[in-house]
Amino acid sequence: MYYYEIAVFGTYTYDTFTYTYEEKLSPGQRVLIDFRNQQKLGVIISETDEKNYNVKEIELVVDYKPLIKNEHIKLIKNASKKFLVPISEMGKLIFPPASSDKIKIKIIPKSPLSNIEKPIFLNEYYRKFKTKKAANKALKKMIKENIVELNIHIKKELKKKRKVVILKKDIIEVLNEKISNSGIKVVNYINEKNNKIYENELYEQKIISRSSTALKTLIKKGIIEIIDEEEVNEEPFIVELTDKQKELKEKILKNKDEIDLLYGVTGSGKTEIFFEVMEEYLIKNKKIMIIIPEISLTPQFVSRIKKRFPAKNIGVYHSSINSSIRTKTWYDAVNGNIDIIIGTRSAVWIPLKDLGMIIIDEEHDQSLYQFDQISYDAVEIAYLRAKIEKIKLILSSATPTLREMKKAYKGEINLLELKERVFTEMPDIEVIDLKKEEKVSWIFTKKVLEEINKILKNNKKVLIFSPTKGYANYLICTNCGNVLKCDNCDVSYTYHRYENKLKCHYCGIEKKVPNSCPVCGNPELQLRGYGTERVVNELLKFFLSNKIIRMDREVIKTHEELNKAFEEIKKEGPAIIVGTKMITKGLDIEDIKLVVILDSDRYLNFPEYTSQEHTASLLIQVAGRSGRKEKGKVLLQTFKSESDFFKFVKEHNYDKIVELELKNREKYKYPPYSELLMIIFSNPKFETALKESEEFFNILKNKDLNVELLEPTEPLIPKLRGQYRYQIVIKGNIDHDEFYEIIKNYNKKMHIFLNPPTTLI
Repeated sequence: MYYYEIAVFGTYTYDTFTYTYEEKLSPGQRVLIDFRNQQKLGVIISETDEKNYNVKEIELVVDYKPLIKNEHIKLIKNASKKFLVPISEMGKLIFPPASSDKIKIKIIPKSPLSNIEKPIFLNEYYRKFKTKKAANKALKKMIKENIVELNIHIKKELKKKRKVVILKKDIIEVLNEKISNSGIKVVNYINEKNNKIYENELYEQKIISRSSTALKTLIKKGIIEIIDEEEVNEEPFIVELTDKQKELKEKILKNKDEIDLLYGVTGSGKTEIFFEVMEEYLIKNKKIMIIIPEISLTPQFVSRIKKRFPAKNIGVYHSSINSSIRTKTWYDAVNGNIDIIIGTRSAVWIPLKDLGMIIIDEEHDQSLYQFDQISYDAVEIAYLRAKIEKIKLILSSATPTLREMKKAYKGEINLLELKERVFTEMPDIEVIDLKKEEKVSWIFTKKVLEEINKILKNNKKVLIFSPTKGYANYLICTNCGNVLKCDNCDVSYTYHRYENKLKCHYCGIEKKVPNSCPVCGNPELQLRGYGTERVVNELLKFFLSNKIIRMDREVIKTHEELNKAFEEIKKEGPAIIVGTKMITKGLDIEDIKLVVILDSDRYLNFPEYTSQEHTASLLIQVAGRSGRKEKGKVLLQTFKSESDFFKFVKEHNYDKIVELELKNREKYKYPPYSELLMIIFSNPKFETALKESEEFFNILKNKDLNVELLEPTEPLIPKLRGQYRYQIVIKGNIDHDEFYEIIKNYNKKMHIFLNPPTTLI
């Protein structure tokens, strides 16, 4: 018999557990086991010695060969220790989503002796037995006798073949043909779109109806042809690099497996540099992983990659894609069928075959840190992978984190800078003092509305950033001052006017607006603050005839809706785009000439040590959406126009903000000059959350840990999703091995966050 240490998925355990099997297995194989009388999936971490106590047998081997390598096992172990989270959950992250109705174990009969007539799913097979244990015993015997085999059934993605319409004749030639008005509309539309479009576009944009015969007529006359998308032979769209871009490309290639920080202003062509570097790796049959912070960036990023590398297989991986397609993408990546994988933070775990390089775009973004369930930082995971797998890592941003800037200044990573835009100058930033400037409404100053009007008249676009969605941030009683709060969370409801509802943006609960204050009965309730919905309503008073596009997670809930919104924005002509953080990340629309930032002080006033860094990054990133092809303008409304902070933002001087903020962090011993560990205990009972936090605090206090230890306190949101919460904050040089053992031995569930980008958890 052989003995194995197994990380058991979904058990929230810091230990591996020993199981035995009669055949030799390898680390990385997944197995089904009996864990505390429940059937669980796990992964073999290592082989171990024979034990002198009773050891349970592995019930079933799921993978006939390991799907992950020893390097990935090492990644699981190291990440578990680094982020102080259970190895059972880290092990689960590296595999695809294992939803029972999407990925299933299938039994394939190989001989009539099996008494199984046709392939069946494991769950169906279990129904023939009293217990799963008995079923697995019989199945194991049949596998050993080679009369059945197991396969992972992956639901196949039904790919609809898209038809492409190509204009074959020159527009001048077409004018000499006798064609209908509908035909002329089709030809003009295709001509505007560089002579090639998807057929569906003609119907979606109402150029013609589906019943129209215009396309058949145009095909007969040889004016157009319609072919399957797969038959289109695309030439790579290659942009000629500037001398500076070429210089940085050569440095990156020369640095080989070192870590590079590509620090360039918005619009400086960072993406084109790593496209050229990717080319060199792809020629050597190395695969590329690109991590982006937001799902909203995916459509335009995938479009650019496909244009640049039309012959390569590209995979997309993020949570908005259903689990069956993600599972297929995962297996394609592991089997070497994908050349370039693009995804959000969860994609950083994919064990892509022949991986040569990881690129993290917008590396400053907080979305790269996972807060839900198991916390980790995708950038730090990429660092671990680069070291363990000896691969290239490129970090790219116009506003790198202080952590990366400090590493670059110390020479731990390579700093590569781009200080100028490729096509145009940086936009002018004008700081508008809300204390002095004339206001037309309490959202907009007169100057802002005048500038918007000027841009729209010039047939260009305006981007307006509002920090929050909804109509009003909260509802308050004018008599007793009671703010209407969510019953599950200790936060105020946001009012949504269109639906006339109060919504909690933390737990998602909704309720009708009450007729009176629930505390004192006063019927006068007042709306305070504003979000995107109210901004749009206000704009309609002044720009009723103009197109206004709202982009936030209330109106855009699916990947398809996101794609449609981007298509709408790309259309030529004047428009106002109103959005939250969703629009600040990598949005590259050429004719956005003006950016307006409404509430610049909001994030700066947050009670946390990262507020200066994140506000600077946010404002500079939003400002960077303006004037991508010709010089643009940014209007920034604030009550603190005289502060040095806004002076540096106006000058696009992120370096100065970094310099001052690093001094503050060093002075007060905050990351990146120490580690910050936040541990949150939560429970439906207030007393239990407090008791567990105090118990654990006392355990830590009695250890010689050489760290700053803060007593349990309520976090900023003391109740969230029906759970009362208490937090312990630890600051200093943390001994991860020691803390791992302490947390493991305490053996009660807690939420652990190492160096989170925000302390407002």
